[in-house]
Amino acid sequence: MAKRSEEERLREQRKASIIGLGDRSVRKSYYPQLRQNMERLQRFHTLLNYTSDFVVLISMPDGLISDANAAFAQLLAMSLDDIIGTPFKSLSFCKDCQRVVALLQGDMDSHAYFNHRNHSLISQGGDANSPKWLELSFKMASVDRQSYGVLVGRDVTERKRNDELMNKLLSEKAALLDNALVGIVSVRNRLFESCNRRFEEMLGYPSGSLIGKSTRIMYQEEDTYTALGDDAYRTMKDGAKYTARVMLRRADGSEFLCELTGQLYEPKHPERGSIWMFNDVNELKLAEDKALFLSHHDSLTKLPNYQLLRDRLSQAIFLANLSHQQVALVVIDIDRFKTINDSLGYGVGNQLLVQAAARILEEISDVDTVSRQGGDEFLLLLPGISHADDCISVVSRLMAKLAEPYFVADTELRLSVSVGIALSPADGDEFETLLKKADMAMYRAKSEGRDTYRFFNEEMNYEATEQLNIRVGLRKALELDQFQLFYQPQLDIISGKLVGAEALIRWQHPEFGMVSPAHFIPVAEASGLIVPIGDWVLQEACREVARWRDAGMHHPVVAVNLSALQFARGNIEQTISNAVADAGILPQMLELELTESIMIHNTERVLATVKRLKQKGFIFTIDDFGTGYSSLQYLKQFDVDKLKIDQSFIRDICEDEDDAAIVRAIVQIAKSLGLKTIAEGVETAAAMALLQQYQCDEVQGYYVARPMPAAQFMQFLQQHSR
Repeated sequence: MAKRSEEERLREQRKASIIGLGDRSVRKSYYPQLRQNMERLQRFHTLLNYTSDFVVLISMPDGLISDANAAFAQLLAMSLDDIIGTPFKSLSFCKDCQRVVALLQGDMDSHAYFNHRNHSLISQGGDANSPKWLELSFKMASVDRQSYGVLVGRDVTERKRNDELMNKLLSEKAALLDNALVGIVSVRNRLFESCNRRFEEMLGYPSGSLIGKSTRIMYQEEDTYTALGDDAYRTMKDGAKYTARVMLRRADGSEFLCELTGQLYEPKHPERGSIWMFNDVNELKLAEDKALFLSHHDSLTKLPNYQLLRDRLSQAIFLANLSHQQVALVVIDIDRFKTINDSLGYGVGNQLLVQAAARILEEISDVDTVSRQGGDEFLLLLPGISHADDCISVVSRLMAKLAEPYFVADTELRLSVSVGIALSPADGDEFETLLKKADMAMYRAKSEGRDTYRFFNEEMNYEATEQLNIRVGLRKALELDQFQLFYQPQLDIISGKLVGAEALIRWQHPEFGMVSPAHFIPVAEASGLIVPIGDWVLQEACREVARWRDAGMHHPVVAVNLSALQFARGNIEQTISNAVADAGILPQMLELELTESIMIHNTERVLATVKRLKQKGFIFTIDDFGTGYSSLQYLKQFDVDKLKIDQSFIRDICEDEDDAAIVRAIVQIAKSLGLKTIAEGVETAAAMALLQQYQCDEVQGYYVARPMPAAQFMQFLQQHSR
């Protein structure tokens, strides 16, 4: 009984110490206050049990847990009864439990009451794969001369993970922005808020130095800055993107062309800023300018080309009609230029053409236009001519200048030119008409001894008569067997093996001697005689390749050019099949060369014919590849085997970077499409080596061999085989 009374007494004392009433609890007069305090304590304890934060009361200096709420019990996965009275530092929920007790002990000894904050990492249930972060705060408190450590904490694991995820995303975003190929800028009130590293590099500013600065520093002129800003925000406030190309200023004052795109973050609230992307298109613009220049100029002489001259002639005629003046179109053709090419090579010929172009430019005014039309022919446009005689002084100076000695490859050369002149409006007001008549006048000058000029006149029928004579002569040539095929060898560039030859027609005229195809093929095309001539070429070439096979050549191939008229007027498919059958050769021994003119006329019909011939085993090549504006388009449609790179790109491949780049591009296009490439006009070992480096497959040209008659080619074949 005495023992029980002692326990009750101790229980009452503990209760009194908890509620802070002491000896007053035994007084009857304080009972209402006691009851009120007990109710308040109960409510407070209930409130603590419902909060998500955990609360722990640690008695000091023994470090025992005097009390705790339900959140703490849930954190430890223990009951409160098991927790109460347990040494706090013995708990494993927090790696800093011992440190917490030590800090509280120090505060108690020094009678200080500091607020302590700490973040602790724990592993609940010993699971290291699911650690938890706790945010703790604790301090000393004294109640009725008893010291307690009051610890409040919360589980901040989710927040910690979210922070880490956010930091990771921000780091990735920063890395993405800094490594972007375009400049990215955030702007508010026309001030830089942020920008990536690419933008700073683009403008040449140190890292971070642009933030807070006005976007005005990007522009040379205040007017440009103001006008672009007004235009941009007027566009963007409606929710649209703003795009423009503008010259910007770098930190060193230099300018560059930039393409910028901007958009408001919130169109309804432009004051909240905008995002901009900047792309340096300076190099692209230079490339575009170069491509535009090349599209209107001759690649060799850099003179305006056919299309540009045509446009300028139309403008000149329009202005001349208003002022009642005349316009002259002058054709300048170098006499016997083919002889120079044949004897000295195309390299020397090209240098000569460049020098001739420069001399013409020296003798004309700024309003005149000189154009190279290919080969050895130049066109000169003289606007604002008052009298026909005004042309004579210009042409005379030109002829005298062009007749002065040239020095090319340590060789002195002299030229003469034949000049034809047509005047508008007397001779017409269309480019084609004037060009035709100027050509006729030029041929009159050639027929009358060359090295002179002639004006076109209506009585000038020489050209028409000559064409008629050629036409009649072509018919006789077919009947009298005056045509002859020459063969230019084609080699595999790696092995040096002879893989075949291209058949080239020549006309052995009884009066004029060997007539170049350049003179009679156009007449044959215009008259339609190209169809029977083309049939003869196919038959003769097939017979010749059979002889090569019989002579022991392994897999011989002969290449034959086809004409657009053969597809349009002749039964080309039957003609080819008959020629092969009559000669007793395989279709794979005949290589058919297509020009772009064939592919762009009656495309569907030609395509169907080519497909049928391909199924029979015939080989197809696109001739003069790279000189037409739509060859790439037809590569997708026509199932060809090989691309022949035009000699105009090969002649200067070692000196002209543009030509070299074009050749490399053609080879790469061919390889990506599974096609072979053959380069024509190869004249030097250096060109040969460069083509081998570019992985071109086959070559032909003077470096390999000149075109030769059939008998001579047979000797070449036998020597090559040995």
